Amino acid sequence: MFKLNYLTQILIAGAFVFALPAAQAAERQLSLGDAVQLAIENDPWQRGNQLQRQALSSQSMAVDTLPDPVLSMGLLNLPTNGFAFDQEAMTQLKVGIAQQFPRGDSLAIQKRQLQQLAAKHPFMAQDRKAQIAVTVSQLWLDGYAAQQSIQLLQQDSALFEQLAQTVESQYASGQKRTRQEDVVRANVELARLQDRLTQLQSDKETAMAALSQWLAVEDMAGIVNNDVEFVLDQGDERLLSTIEASQKGAFDRQYYGQILSNHPAVQALNQTISAGQIGVELEQQKYQPQWGVNASYAMRADDQAGQSRADFFSVGVSVDLPLFTNQRQDKAVQAAKYQAESLKTEKRLLLRNMLSQLESLLSQRQRLADRLANYDASILPQMHEQAEAELTAYTSNNGDFGEVMRARIAELNSRLERILIATKKQKVNAHLQYFLVQAKPSDNQQSKLVLGEQ
Repeated sequence: MFKLNYLTQILIAGAFVFALPAAQAAERQLSLGDAVQLAIENDPWQRGNQLQRQALSSQSMAVDTLPDPVLSMGLLNLPTNGFAFDQEAMTQLKVGIAQQFPRGDSLAIQKRQLQQLAAKHPFMAQDRKAQIAVTVSQLWLDGYAAQQSIQLLQQDSALFEQLAQTVESQYASGQKRTRQEDVVRANVELARLQDRLTQLQSDKETAMAALSQWLAVEDMAGIVNNDVEFVLDQGDERLLSTIEASQKGAFDRQYYGQILSNHPAVQALNQTISAGQIGVELEQQKYQPQWGVNASYAMRADDQAGQSRADFFSVGVSVDLPLFTNQRQDKAVQAAKYQAESLKTEKRLLLRNMLSQLESLLSQRQRLADRLANYDASILPQMHEQAEAELTAYTSNNGDFGEVMRARIAELNSRLERILIATKKQKVNAHLQYFLVQAKPSDNQQSKLVLGEQ
């Protein structure tokens, strides 16, 4: 009976091990905030986006200038029977210059259109940062969940090892209630725990390998080789819990629609829509005539008698008249209007899709929060109580060692399941962050998260 009480002491002592951090040395620590920041800073897309914006800005400056004048030179009416410049009075050396003017205000309108297209790139950059934050957060949380599960299994492995050693000792000493199958069962469970540890280690390494392509920092071998510890600091906890406002009642589409209307992706599309509307104005300028002016100076040589001939100066104006507009200007304006309307439809579809995803995420978060509350309030306490009851029955010669092991394994599985549920909820929160990001007019300002409470 003394040995059975000793077994009880071992299990009770193991409960204190659960509260201790795993003795796992890590060469470096990586918080969620640091991972997101590194990914944003090392994103080559941002450089390309900035170059595209600069290209459009330069193009808008270049387009608002008159076309280059055309200089012409010619030798006119040269006689073919002698090719003498002074033979005929009509022979001239003519120098001319011509300048075309654009239709209406087309240059200023083109400039405004390009400026609108350039203005969407800061919003695209903000949207890209928000997308990176979601992607990196998902990968980081995968690694963090695997790490938490590893630590939990390592703690329980120590407890199960002590339990197996105690059962083996009891069996070797000839305890009547300790059977060989109890020893085998304890060793099998230890082997299964080791297999789960191996799988979780693989999951963590997979998450780190996927994460490494976003960070692009020096000595990335350290991350892939699993010498990084995922650390959830206070800033990360605030990041994942700032939108914990409960979603009660029906989903308020109007309220969240107003929030989403200022999302960077929507604002970028608004700039494209504005550029399309300006495109309609640009096509309408084709109804305006296009003017041009030209001037020329023609020099004549003295005649063969030595008498001077007068030079000629000419000036003129040209204009093309858009008289036949049925198949050209009218259709071009109509096409531009259709294109502008199609962009508005694209915006409506984008907002509808974002609202649908946001509603789904809020519902998922509420269900996951309910599951976590159920685990904390009911499942885990009852699983622990059941494990303790099986142990008490076993130590009182009224239970079976197999039931003790099953109860402990079930409790461990429940604790691991809670880690997965909590991770899913954190992933949902990270995804919600993307939809609630608010656009800023400046690249230097960070996106602001506008939170709503029902």
